[in-house]
Amino acid sequence: MFELKTTKISIKKIATFLKSNYTDKNFHVSLISSLDNVKNNSILFYSEMSDQNFNLKDTINYDLKKLQNYKNIVLICDEKTKKRLKNIPVLVSKNPRLDFSRVMMKFFVNDEFKPGIHSSSIIEKNLTIGKNVYIGPHCYIGKNVKIGNNVKILSNTSVFGKTEIGQNSVILSNTTIGSEGFGFIFDGTSSQHFPHVGSITIGKNVWIGSNSTIDKSALDNTIICDDVKIDTLVNVGHNTSIGKSTWISANSTICGRAKIGKNCLIAPNSVIDVGVKLGDRCIVGSSSLVRKNFPNNSVLVGSPARILRKNPR
Repeated sequence: MFELKTTKISIKKIATFLKSNYTDKNFHVSLISSLDNVKNNSILFYSEMSDQNFNLKDTINYDLKKLQNYKNIVLICDEKTKKRLKNIPVLVSKNPRLDFSRVMMKFFVNDEFKPGIHSSSIIEKNLTIGKNVYIGPHCYIGKNVKIGNNVKILSNTSVFGKTEIGQNSVILSNTTIGSEGFGFIFDGTSSQHFPHVGSITIGKNVWIGSNSTIDKSALDNTIICDDVKIDTLVNVGHNTSIGKSTWISANSTICGRAKIGKNCLIAPNSVIDVGVKLGDRCIVGSSSLVRKNFPNNSVLVGSPARILRKNPR
């Protein structure tokens, strides 16, 4: 989605952008780097938290003293970390990971995909496409689809049926949205397909990873609310509802008619069974099988999943 650009920016300019009180010497950086691969003339970050929203701590310990061996580097970190560092220029932040991302977006990267529709894509009639939309190579966009402003749809993606995609959403390559749900009825001799004639509503600022599928509902609506983030190789079944700002990690399966609340985290390889309801702010541990309903703030692990503790948020 992004590509690095050539740049040279002063630390004080970055500090001004972050509204961080920086009093050490001013110098220029031209690179971004990680604590695993530190480079001279770069900006990097350190945080004890891998995600502040879900209160998840990083599991890797870094030797920050080694940073003294590099020239012209600046570290974005919190006040606690700054107090135990010497001779290392620091920009203090309450959320170092977020501020590092903001600095990258402002000074170090360009958008790789500019608005436009690739000539190899098939765009049917009777649909709506907003402004500044990117549709990559070999996509199919069916009739009755509505695409909001600033949406990006990457290569080999298909969007079918009565599907609405909100503004600023991103759909990565090889994804299918609006496919038939897995619904069959055994008539005593063979399995007959239950026709799916419902719709899909995808909110604003949604991210859907590569090789994922979002099934349209049988009769009603499959709903992906604003700011939902869906990783690679995720299946979202028909008639499912996913609440605002929920994250769903790679290889997870959300079965049909499931209802997932707001601000939930579904870790990799998990399964949310048919019709299950999860409350707001739930966390589902890796490879869990959730087969029954759970209330708000549940932290779940296991197969079948059980409550490990309550989420303190």
